[in-house]
Amino acid sequence: MIKRSHPWARTFLGSFLGSCFRVLALFVLPCLMAFFLTTFPSWSADRTSGGGFDRSAPTYLTIGANQVINDDLYLAGTIVTIDGTVKGDAVVAGRQITINGTIEGDLIAAGQAIIVNGTVGDDIRMAGQVLMLGQSARVADDVIAAGLSLESQAGSAIGGNLRFWGAQALLAGTVQQEVTARTISLELRGGVRGNLQATAIGDQDITEIPFLPRSPVAIPIIPRGLTLTDSARIDGNLTYQSIIPATIAPGAQVSGEVVRGTLPEDRQYSRMSRWMAPPRNPAVLAFYYLQRLVVLALVGWLLIRFAPDWTQGLVANVRARPLPSLGWGIVTFLAVGIGMIAIAFLTLFLTFVAAFTLPILIPPILGLGLLANFTLLLGFGIFVSFVPQVILSFLGGQWLLQQIRPNQPATRLAALFVGLLAFVLLTAIPVLGGLIELEVILLGLGALWLWGKAKRDRVSPPSLSAVS
Repeated sequence: MIKRSHPWARTFLGSFLGSCFRVLALFVLPCLMAFFLTTFPSWSADRTSGGGFDRSAPTYLTIGANQVINDDLYLAGTIVTIDGTVKGDAVVAGRQITINGTIEGDLIAAGQAIIVNGTVGDDIRMAGQVLMLGQSARVADDVIAAGLSLESQAGSAIGGNLRFWGAQALLAGTVQQEVTARTISLELRGGVRGNLQATAIGDQDITEIPFLPRSPVAIPIIPRGLTLTDSARIDGNLTYQSIIPATIAPGAQVSGEVVRGTLPEDRQYSRMSRWMAPPRNPAVLAFYYLQRLVVLALVGWLLIRFAPDWTQGLVANVRARPLPSLGWGIVTFLAVGIGMIAIAFLTLFLTFVAAFTLPILIPPILGLGLLANFTLLLGFGIFVSFVPQVILSFLGGQWLLQQIRPNQPATRLAALFVGLLAFVLLTAIPVLGGLIELEVILLGLGALWLWGKAKRDRVSPPSLSAVS
């Protein structure tokens, strides 16, 4: 059942992109880093010695308890342990990172498991599968974190704000200022001196994902949604969003107000897709379609002004071969998806081969693979968002003006504007508008395929038999 009248393809693309970026930021990047640092431990680097990256460096890197680093510290290895003192910032990457000593500046860490038992004199910015602040952890300022699970044990202290994005958080320590969390589940056992703003959706637990590498640190099990135990204390307001009511124990103390907000109506859409979907308010909806008309008219003018031959070629393909254009549009749509998958598998295969032959090629291979997929997705998204609509509107506008004024030739801009006006009005119709939008996109993709095929055939070299 379709609840909204909105551009189907762009909403789907927005939801897909938003979901991909969210999964990439929270789970994929930390796990990929942990995988490569574990599988290829020779990538370790110790910048404290000034020698740069060294393939022969050990995979276990330790700053001893009596060691003092009088500058910034950069470490990457399988197991990284800092027991000593760092006078500056520490930038660390590894499968398991443990901070037992003192970092007087910022801690910037990325890895599978990050454990802080010592003192950080400024901010912490970390991303990983499992994040933990131990009982003796002391952070002077803010903590900004993203990952699968965050745990602050009883006795830990954060002097500033806590910002966390991930699947779950267990907060048993103390936060001197505010807490902002975007999670599925959150349990508060400690104290928050300011406000607590949380999204604890309450969906099923996803901390046990089969394909993720097993964490070297245990992941705590907490209830779904938002839970405040008897030891929880909030000196400010509690504002939360969840599909289930918060569980607040009788002994929990909340000095301010407790406000439960509502989640967006369609939670399956990402923030980007909800932004791209038309609003429901009639006045705002009218303004939305007016904006769309103006944007498509601007894109159409640019195409007619700077790429007239290409635009006319696409229009001619749709006019002369509508059914083949529709069929090749479906093929093109599938080809883009298959192409992205093929690029991803080829990148992984070449990365695997390079790991055993020329490891120095791994970063450029990964970079080129990601760039190729991003370029393909970006180009596809831009094309299906604007070009087919302009092409079909131009063609429809020509037909409409011929029916209204059969003996008067229509200018290109007039045909474009009349066609766009009719197109925007038709796509505003519930259900029917989405079907029209989909058909227009497929026709435009097919026209592009036929245009490329014809251009290739014109420039292809003669065969050997023809030359002989």
